[in-house]
Amino acid sequence: MSETYVDPADRAMIARAHERFAGDRRRAARGAYERARGELPNVVVIGGLKCGTTSLHHYLNAHPEIEMSRPKELNFFVEELNWGLGVNWYRSHFTGTAPVRGETSPHYTNRPFFEGVAERMAATLPEEARLIYMVRHPIDRVLSHYLHNLGGGYDERPLEEALADERSSYVQRSRYAFQLEPYLEAFGTDRVLVITREELARERVETMRRVFAFVGVDPSFRSEDFEREWETGSGKTKGGFRLMDRAVRLPGLRALDRNFDRLPERLRWLVERIVHDPERGEAPKPELPPALRERLAELFRPEVERLESIVGRPLGWDL
Repeated sequence: MSETYVDPADRAMIARAHERFAGDRRRAARGAYERARGELPNVVVIGGLKCGTTSLHHYLNAHPEIEMSRPKELNFFVEELNWGLGVNWYRSHFTGTAPVRGETSPHYTNRPFFEGVAERMAATLPEEARLIYMVRHPIDRVLSHYLHNLGGGYDERPLEEALADERSSYVQRSRYAFQLEPYLEAFGTDRVLVITREELARERVETMRRVFAFVGVDPSFRSEDFEREWETGSGKTKGGFRLMDRAVRLPGLRALDRNFDRLPERLRWLVERIVHDPERGEAPKPELPPALRERLAELFRPEVERLESIVGRPLGWDL
């Protein structure tokens, strides 16, 4: 992690991601994964954070030719998180029964705090591996990120204070072209697909058809799961979510936090409806002071132009 700037909210969120695999580190120390079986994935969703990756992970997993990891976020290629667990630990999350195997870890696009991720990935994954990067309107992403941290207790600062430094993770994670550059260099443009959260919300079937074609499975597949949106409701602004999010960090409940993604799909959706209340729609975003919004817009405009040049189409974001 970069030591030139310490982002307190990001450090708190990363500490929890690290804690979720504490048991695996103890097992690795005992040699539990030395002979682990499994196949390396050939699809990785690399982010971005608060861009709809949880929904995409579930939509991909619904396809009979695709096996997505449980838990969703393995964070293997981040040296500061799970790289030390070894490639056999990583393999153990994929049975190899499906031709396409994937995982989703938004921390893979967290430069400059995590560097070298793309290089480790390119050196480890099969040559045919493909990457998917989900993005959204950069200022909307910043605000959703802030609400996520506020609701989860990772950040207690007022909005203007949290966004005061452009080096913060809030700002850096919305610099999509900057985050994408190492992957384009390591994998080439043909093996990286960029889709937007707005496209997935507005044209879900068509967007998933494009995603399925990109990863090499039947693009005509449709599922009732496409009607569900994960982690998008208003629940995170409520005290109940905050209480639950903090409760699962207590020693006696950490196993529930680690193993939620391993629950059956129907049971996970039941919990999702209770915690995030997706049927009520997304939580209202806080209002940015005009001067702060314009400062962010000026920062993100050249990034969006670079990204549009990379994907070869306008993204329709009004900055």
